[in-house]
Amino acid sequence: MTEYRATARHDGKWWSVSFDNLPKGYAGATQGRTWAEAERMAREAVALLLDVEEDSFELVMRPADPAMAGVIVEAEKAREEAERAAARARRALVAAAVELTKTVTVRDAGAMLHVSHQQIAKLAPKAS
Repeated sequence: MTEYRATARHDGKWWSVSFDNLPKGYAGATQGRTWAEAERMAREAVALLLDVEEDSFELVMRPADPAMAGVIVEAEKAREEAERAAARARRALVAAAVELTKTVTVRDAGAMLHVSHQQIAKLAPKAS
């Protein structure tokens, strides 16, 4: 999916948005009173300029203020790391539940993994 970048500058009560990497020959700007409105207007502007659907591209909008942009990027990285860690934890829990229930009851497996026996039963259902 194509990614377009936009920079938003806070000016009084408005966010003014400019685009950083539109295809050659294209330019545009938009604004919004709130960040959400500015982002929505930016997505709409790119779609109109390029004559594409609004969901056919990725829009990455950052504030012009480097400190603000930096903390946003850091938060996004932390969220992505947490999501990957949660997925790894889920896979490990499933593997553990499957392995443990080969030998012990779902109640014991749940106690060993500090989750409910109902969760173990969902993670490692016994074949009929």
